[in-house]
Amino acid sequence: MILLYTGLQAQEASSAPVETEPQSESEVQTLDVVTVVGKAEDIPRIAGSAALVTKEAIRNQDYSNPARVLQQVPGVYIREEDGFGNFPNISIRGADPGRSSKVTIMEDGIPMAPAPYSAPAAYYSPRIGRMSGVEVLKGSSQVRYGPHTTGGVVNYLSTPFTELGLEGNSAEDFYLKSSFGSFNTWKNHTYWGQTVQFDAGLLGYVLEFNHEHSDGFRTIQGSDGNTGYEVYEPMLKVFFEPDSSIRQRIEFRIGYTDFKGLETYVGLSERDFARDPYSRYAATQFDVMNSEQFRTSLTYIIEPTDALRFETSVYYNSFQRAWYKLQDVIVGVDTFDPSQAIGAGSGAAYDLINGNGAGSWRVRNNNREYNTVGIQTRMDWDFATGPLQHSLSLGARLHYDDEIRFQNDDLYTLDASGNIIGVTRGAPGSQDDRRSTTTALALYIEDSIQFGKLTVKPGLRYEHLWQDFDNFRSGAAGEGELTTWAPGIGAVYQATESISIFGSYYRGVSTPGPSGTISDGQKAEYADSFELGARYYTPKMQAELIGFYSKHKDLIVPDLVGASGATETTNAGDIEVYGLEAAIRYDPLAESATDWHLPMRAALTLTHAELTSDTPSTDEESIFSGGTAGNRVPYIPEYNITFGLGVEYKKLGVYLDATYTPETFGTASNTTSGLAPDGTPDGRFGTADAAFLVDLNVKYRVTDNVRLFAGVSNLLGEEYVASRLPYGPRAGAPRMWYGGVELKF
Repeated sequence: MILLYTGLQAQEASSAPVETEPQSESEVQTLDVVTVVGKAEDIPRIAGSAALVTKEAIRNQDYSNPARVLQQVPGVYIREEDGFGNFPNISIRGADPGRSSKVTIMEDGIPMAPAPYSAPAAYYSPRIGRMSGVEVLKGSSQVRYGPHTTGGVVNYLSTPFTELGLEGNSAEDFYLKSSFGSFNTWKNHTYWGQTVQFDAGLLGYVLEFNHEHSDGFRTIQGSDGNTGYEVYEPMLKVFFEPDSSIRQRIEFRIGYTDFKGLETYVGLSERDFARDPYSRYAATQFDVMNSEQFRTSLTYIIEPTDALRFETSVYYNSFQRAWYKLQDVIVGVDTFDPSQAIGAGSGAAYDLINGNGAGSWRVRNNNREYNTVGIQTRMDWDFATGPLQHSLSLGARLHYDDEIRFQNDDLYTLDASGNIIGVTRGAPGSQDDRRSTTTALALYIEDSIQFGKLTVKPGLRYEHLWQDFDNFRSGAAGEGELTTWAPGIGAVYQATESISIFGSYYRGVSTPGPSGTISDGQKAEYADSFELGARYYTPKMQAELIGFYSKHKDLIVPDLVGASGATETTNAGDIEVYGLEAAIRYDPLAESATDWHLPMRAALTLTHAELTSDTPSTDEESIFSGGTAGNRVPYIPEYNITFGLGVEYKKLGVYLDATYTPETFGTASNTTSGLAPDGTPDGRFGTADAAFLVDLNVKYRVTDNVRLFAGVSNLLGEEYVASRLPYGPRAGAPRMWYGGVELKF
């Protein structure tokens, strides 16, 4: 079965042999955990825009970079940092992309941001290379999900349990994908799953391991150190459905991610970027990010009747990270942050960051710990009132999270020849020692009311936050409360068997962290969002056209080193976003009895995102400082085009995917020069380059169980400024090749 993705839905093309996977026509029905979008065939009936990225769309190009996957979805933009996608900055429909803080990130419906309320800047993102799919909700997410929905929802789908056919009482799955490529980039993803039916009921498990390694494509001046990353991810999922008169299911999962990234915040000067975009300064040689994420959840599902269903999950996530990275350079009595040091492209600070002068490198150990624990429950009830069919959903969640900072600075002293002549270690906690906590109660009600061909879905979400913070160095402390409401209503009309029309209004919410609420009096960010669209679905063609409009009030943005994850935030004023999304997928041979298939897809997003008020921030380090009404929102392109073409013949498949993103402004001041508003040279100011990225992949199925593949990412070798944050221009990944094998049993 081929599952192809166009930004609309997945669709079967059963006659193509390239991706054939055995599947029973009839399978034992189990109580699966409810997902955000549901099945691909459910999308035309959703009263709002949604997309399902299938596992084939992820695997066809050996993708482990979420930018390459999610940018296939119209309305989704990603600002990259490291070229590998380890720190994605996701924007949906013009929301500020900084650390995906305006998007609710989940895995199988469980919150996955380290501390979504207390510190929403997400330094952890689920590894897309181990996923079986990704769901994106853009226009109907604000009622059921939170706390950050001014952007939308991204729900990663983990490896599913093995499906048990009606014949036999046991089924097993084994999968292994291994690839090797440029810069010693090695990826391995494997799992073993089994489902067994016995007298007591149905038992299943999945044991999974994901590993990624790369030496990195950048080189450090005066050092032979690597600039890549390494990830280890074991995971176990188990479920049990007892043989009882009432359908029930218990599901347990536990996972762990160990990540090491030899990554820096520091970019290059314009001159150095033009000379070698893949180099790094000597002062970044000690920069490294070490993190660990532990996640576990227990879910209980019960269906007393065919029309009534309850699902309850208890979850716990912990995330520890220490990003040891260059903070600034010191020349005499003057201190320069890296973007200022490289912005001028010359001078004592520039020489020092190159390791060619006397002074000191101050390296900060950004040591932080995050903890999240919660319980969420929902009831789904189908019933009728006269001619109206209802699908009522009620939900509640009690959630606690915290952020603990215990940081220090180390000082590396250099002589006039650039030699390190001394190191002064700061005491743990001497730079920052603070704690922020949030307890949140969230409630929602939503009813899907169907009358003939029309379905209307009104809903309301309520959240109340209890927040507190303690700064143990300064003695500052406080506590406070915050309440938000998010109403919404959507409708979809099934005009014909293949055409549906939908529209919606929803209010998105993004809440500030405890310090922002209590100390600075920050307000919650609200986004009133409207959309109107139409879908067309036939076996050969699926198309979607959507117009959208959003009005953001009291935009919350980081006030220091723009969207780099700093805890200092501010309300940056109001923005207005409107645009158009179009997507189409077409296979002219989808229904023909031929060995050939030509799957094609294309998607276009037009976005106008501008400030409708002057930015109140006066901090020169904020990328929103100097923004005036009418200026464009940083890092939101005016349009984005993505397309894909596949040629499949018997056991052979060739796939070409491409994305074009135009130039974007790096700051709200919309300057094209590398100067801050006060005229100081600063590498954060200017533009990010336009980029046309093409990926090619070739697959050949040796047997029903063995497939070989090879490919090239960034086929044209584009060299471009992907981001100017946090500290100056950094390039996207260069051309990289890979090859590997995929086994399925």
